[in-house]
Amino acid sequence: MRSESCAADSAPEPLAARAARAAIVVLTLDAEAFLPPLLAAIAAVPTPARQVLFVDSSSTDATLAMVTAAGHRVHSIRRAEFGHGRTRNVAARQCEDCEYVVYLTQDACPQGSDWLERLLEPFADAQVALVYGRQLPRAVAGISERHAREFNYPARPDRSERADLATRGIKAVFCSNSFAAYRRSALEAVGGFPERLPLGEDMAVALRLLQRGHARVYQPEARAVHSHDYSVAEEFRRYFDIGALMTIDPELRRVRLAASGEGLRFLRGELAASWSPLRPDRVLRVLLRAVAKFIGFRLGERHAAMPRVWCRRMSMHSFFWGR
Repeated sequence: MRSESCAADSAPEPLAARAARAAIVVLTLDAEAFLPPLLAAIAAVPTPARQVLFVDSSSTDATLAMVTAAGHRVHSIRRAEFGHGRTRNVAARQCEDCEYVVYLTQDACPQGSDWLERLLEPFADAQVALVYGRQLPRAVAGISERHAREFNYPARPDRSERADLATRGIKAVFCSNSFAAYRRSALEAVGGFPERLPLGEDMAVALRLLQRGHARVYQPEARAVHSHDYSVAEEFRRYFDIGALMTIDPELRRVRLAASGEGLRFLRGELAASWSPLRPDRVLRVLLRAVAKFIGFRLGERHAAMPRVWCRRMSMHSFFWGR
């Protein structure tokens, strides 16, 4: 009897039990077009999350009506109050009765009915504080859009810890809050998401979690459709913000994470995927995008020497520079 009791005590926790202690947080702004499949994905999970919270930035379409009709709670904020880190911290504080917080953006649609359980599965290891899932390209995605998702979100799982910072560089903290889950106690212990950043609050907090001895896990068995077809100008603006991020955040600046050659490897792969003797314009577009990224990043690194109005014009997140 004693040995049977010990065996029962050491049995792994059912995945459903973990899902029942989770909160799902979705950030929205005029999300009417994205909500039908997203609401269906949330409803499809066999064990409902303890809480589903939509944080809405004063939508003017049918977003609020659709979310409340589905039975979910909405917390509304003014558009001027939105910030990638700030808004997620506001949500986390409203989920204090939950052990895990799952973040989604309105345009990320989880796939299958087991997506929540798979995303939370790595938390069976007490060292794990952050898990992010695989992002798949949209059905209408072009070559470059598909390559970006296949490069950054492959089929193989990944894990990083503090020791990996010195050898893996930026890849050790890469993650995406479009489809990610956090152990709420660990997130709270590092002060939540940094709020004074134009973007990249996910990588910044991942770094802090690793420095505290936690682990970051990539779980490809949890999948969501989420991709963007950025123009050359949009790539410039996005990389301006990334360059600024690497200098604004004191932790990222202190660690001085190396790119580890990932940018060059990405470019080679994109050129190979785009090459066709009948479509030289594809290769030209890839090269133009690469130049835009490089210039945007370098200018972002030097944002402190620029007038604030210039930063607003060059940024994808102009609201940040308005503050």
